[in-house]
Amino acid sequence: MNAPLVKSHYSASELAALHLLGLPTSKVALIARAERESWPYVETTGRGGIRREYTPPAEVVAAIKAKAAESVAAAMPAPALPTRRAEQLPLIETEAQSLKADARRGVLQALEMLMKRSGYPLKKAAATLLDMARLGTASEQLVKMLKMARDERGRPSPDGLPSVRSVLRFVEYERAGMLAPKKRERDMSVPAWAPFFLGYYQRPEKPTVEHAYRLFAADWAQAQPGTEVPSVWQVRRFLQKVGNVSREIGRMGERELKTLKPFIRRGFENLLPGDIYSADGHTFDAEVQHPLHGRPFRPEITSMVDIATRRVVGWSVALAESGLAVLDALRDACLRHGIPAVFYVDNGSGYKNEMMLDVATGFMSRLGIEMVNSLPYNSQARGVIERLHQTIWVNAAKSLQAGYIGHDMDREAKLATFKLSRKAIKSAEVSAMQLMAWDRFIAFCDERVAEYNDRPHRSLPKITDQATGRRRHMTPNEVWEQHVAQGFEAHRVTDDEARPLFRPQMLRTVRRCEIELLGNRYFARALEEFHGEQLRVGYDIHDPHTVWVYDDQGRFLCTAELDANKRDYMPKSVIDRAREKRAAGREKRLEAKLVEVREELHGTPALEQIDTVTIPGFMSFNREQLAQRARALDPVDVVTVANEPETRQAMPEPVAELPTWAVPTTPEARWAEWQQLNGMSEEEIDSEKARKWRHTYQATAEFRTYQRKSA
Repeated sequence: MNAPLVKSHYSASELAALHLLGLPTSKVALIARAERESWPYVETTGRGGIRREYTPPAEVVAAIKAKAAESVAAAMPAPALPTRRAEQLPLIETEAQSLKADARRGVLQALEMLMKRSGYPLKKAAATLLDMARLGTASEQLVKMLKMARDERGRPSPDGLPSVRSVLRFVEYERAGMLAPKKRERDMSVPAWAPFFLGYYQRPEKPTVEHAYRLFAADWAQAQPGTEVPSVWQVRRFLQKVGNVSREIGRMGERELKTLKPFIRRGFENLLPGDIYSADGHTFDAEVQHPLHGRPFRPEITSMVDIATRRVVGWSVALAESGLAVLDALRDACLRHGIPAVFYVDNGSGYKNEMMLDVATGFMSRLGIEMVNSLPYNSQARGVIERLHQTIWVNAAKSLQAGYIGHDMDREAKLATFKLSRKAIKSAEVSAMQLMAWDRFIAFCDERVAEYNDRPHRSLPKITDQATGRRRHMTPNEVWEQHVAQGFEAHRVTDDEARPLFRPQMLRTVRRCEIELLGNRYFARALEEFHGEQLRVGYDIHDPHTVWVYDDQGRFLCTAELDANKRDYMPKSVIDRAREKRAAGREKRLEAKLVEVREELHGTPALEQIDTVTIPGFMSFNREQLAQRARALDPVDVVTVANEPETRQAMPEPVAELPTWAVPTTPEARWAEWQQLNGMSEEEIDSEKARKWRHTYQATAEFRTYQRKSA
């Protein structure tokens, strides 16, 4: 039954339907009583014609109001919660304040409904509402709202309900827009010593509160004499009031502080394969054998990933980080998976260089790619490629049996591995360390990339696995194939197009058909008419013998060969003959030294094995003549010495002394003498002075003059 409506006149049927105590419940009996007691009435026209509406006495009106209040309290609906503004900060109200404000708003809605149906004034309606809640005639929800709306800071209430005065205050609070009860807040005023203390606390050394407080307390007493020094607990309470990010300013740099600030999460759902390639270099966390000398070293790996599919589209391994390693990875990606629209990289020298960015010769302009560089020290913006290093290469390095030296490895084990590798280098037994060979390492990297592309990626959509029937994320290869099935076609180049396309180019000036490039000199007669012009020169990073020359519009002109116009200073036959003579002389001298060393080692007298002794420029005699000479000089045989004719006859005759060699005095004689000496070997020239002069004379201007005349 609907709640009775309090009004000034009621029909007989309406009064009978109320079932009020002491009032007839039939229409005929109620009309009879109204006629008997002479109730005032008015005549109205309705559906059945003219009827009477009576004004009941005061006791009947009071009963009607009480009946209306009881029905309203028993059937009180849940109040509609107000819609909060989106820009409202959640720190303005606590949860308890919000709940009390909502409960008070519900009580006021019930109070307003009671006043409308019963006609009671505000104070009477509030008292009636509280009486019904205490007597149990009100709904359970209304009782809970009344208890929730009560402010605990007031006087204690045995039943937990607010007083009439409190309910009336709710109306005043609503008119003032302050339904939520007040809450005691912290004192957020900044004390005078706070900035001074933060100067000691907000430092990059990140001192503790106690350390910063000791320094602060000593200097604060001197800076502000007579001022009370705050306690360390006051300092701690102040730091608790400072925001978590503001508190770390000065203790963290701008780059580290960014990890605490808001960020933008990028979505890639609307990208197609090949829209964006991201690349980055990574130093492998394990040592492998160097391809040239076999010693342990850490190679540099450049990876390239497609953002839309998370597929590794290209990679390269180099001995060190360089622009050529980036070029090799870009070539691998473009040949296998197509040319990208955007190349998203950092600001490293491998990307920001003339070979990549030059307007005329750079690869970005020649391939039609737009390079986008991330902000400095903002690696989180390239989180896809940064995470890929951890997923592929760091885990790959940890899977090796030997050589891993990553930062998370145990320090003692890392030191032992380092000592073992350096000991193996000294003993030339690097292979004994079981380090991976270079060829095997290249195949190992290829296997890891293929394994990654076939592994489910958690950032990709989910599908139902046909083999297991379970839901899982898609793999990069599956996403790429899905786009291909939907009509995607990558922009690829053929091998013939790729050869000139991926040759680095530089602008060089032609000088008399010569081009200088990377320390080499190239020559082509076809460049004769381009003297003084600046042309584009392409080169192969693996073959230095040939370069390709293009004009400023990219048209191929010719190829230039390394030192194509270079001739030998002298005929090779002359040089080869001089080299052979020099080598033969060195061999003979080394053999003589070797014989002397062996004889000295065995202690053999040098003269016992010599039949004839020759002193150049003086004499030559044999062993018997030497013995006779010794007997002739013996002091015991003085008498025989007096026999002068016999003595002279026994002594060997001296060999005629050769004339001493001297440098000729005229230029013609010096040239003729050099030609004669040049036709002799080192052993054939008896004079050491002549041997030296033969070499020094070649450095004179006189020699070069006669050499040109004879040519």
